[in-house]
Amino acid sequence: MRRRSLRLRLLVTFGLGALVLSSLFASLTYIGVQHLLVSNRQQNDLRQTYANAALVRNTLYTSPPELANLLNSIQNATSSSVLVQTHHQWLSRSFGASTTDVSPTIVKTVIAGHAIEQTLLSKGRLIFVVGVPIPAVETQFFEVFQLNSLDHTLRLLLLVLIAGALLTSLVGISGGLWVSRRAVRPLEEVSLAAAMIADGALNTRLVVTRADREVQRLTESFNQMVSRLVERLERDARFASDVSHEMRSPLTTLATTASVLQQHREELSPAARESLDLLLADLSIFQSLVEDLLEMARSDAGAVPLVMETVPAIELVRQSARSGARRHGIDEPSVLVEKGTGEPLVSVDRRRFERVITNLIDNAHRYAQGAVAIRIAREGRQLAINVDDAGSGVASEEREQVFERFFRGRAAHDRGIARGTGLGLALVRDHVRAFGGTITVEDSPDGGARFQIMLPVVLEERE
Repeated sequence: MRRRSLRLRLLVTFGLGALVLSSLFASLTYIGVQHLLVSNRQQNDLRQTYANAALVRNTLYTSPPELANLLNSIQNATSSSVLVQTHHQWLSRSFGASTTDVSPTIVKTVIAGHAIEQTLLSKGRLIFVVGVPIPAVETQFFEVFQLNSLDHTLRLLLLVLIAGALLTSLVGISGGLWVSRRAVRPLEEVSLAAAMIADGALNTRLVVTRADREVQRLTESFNQMVSRLVERLERDARFASDVSHEMRSPLTTLATTASVLQQHREELSPAARESLDLLLADLSIFQSLVEDLLEMARSDAGAVPLVMETVPAIELVRQSARSGARRHGIDEPSVLVEKGTGEPLVSVDRRRFERVITNLIDNAHRYAQGAVAIRIAREGRQLAINVDDAGSGVASEEREQVFERFFRGRAAHDRGIARGTGLGLALVRDHVRAFGGTITVEDSPDGGARFQIMLPVVLEERE
């Protein structure tokens, strides 16, 4: 299963954390405020009911006909509904009051001489009913309070709390975005720097900041690691260069001696001639190996700078193919240009580009019965240079490895095929990368292997 990115996980964590905490806070706030509002409202309504019951008792003592006016005045002053009952008969009630708001259970409880309070839902309305017995006049007093306004206040509070929870979640996501950027940025910088170093930019370093101690330690450790790696590579390159350089003189002496022996070949015995042939073959391979090692060491150390020129690509390929064929004493491969290619210009180092084509021709000659053709085609802003050979192709599992140093494929291990140094294709890849291009190997439509070089086109020669 694919892992989610660290940044996404931080955003989700902060967002959900903020939502959970804000929802919990909103719930506790709502419950607390609801309890406080309802409790205060009920306490006030209870005090008011007992006060109004006292007024009703006094009125019934002194002037019973004034009871109706008293009840209406109570309703106008308090926005509540009042009912009065005696001997199971409703003597009077204020305007708008309904006996259905008072359940039989409440009535029985008050008749029994007990005060009662109850919150209930009647006809879709939330009401608070208080019943108070007035034993002095054998009367029961009931007052009904509407709680719709309180319910409206609680609904409004709930909406505000929900909005606050959502806003807090957005703030949490924003905070997570800021934290994720701050936390991931050093990792992205390290990743980018590592990729640049892998592509050959060995002078890449991270900027050391003092903002965070952990990031500072990571940056310093990374820079130290790269510096030591560069020192090791430079030391290895110098060693290879020194060894190759020191070996050139004795190799030259050996080659000269072998050449003298070759001139007197007819004077040698058959066994000596066979030994001389083996010596000449191995000397040729050894000289090529030393030259390749020396060039690779100089390239790794940056001792031989790139001399980039903007040149006509097709003509340069023809010259390089001619030079490579002449060097190895073989037939020059055909250079075929696809229609619509035009006259593209590429930016390369002439000497290194010639070495690229020469090495590919030499590789085809050694392991694949020679190069069939070099095909040039335009692919958008890229120029494809395809070197096709007449061999059996390269196994799919070896197509990346053939460009590694000293790698030898199955063809190279065939004793009936001339041996190489194992560095030719590695040099090809290094040079092509230096031009800003790529090289891959695939199956040729003609049945052999196709080494495809992709180079960026600078412009058209006749634009």
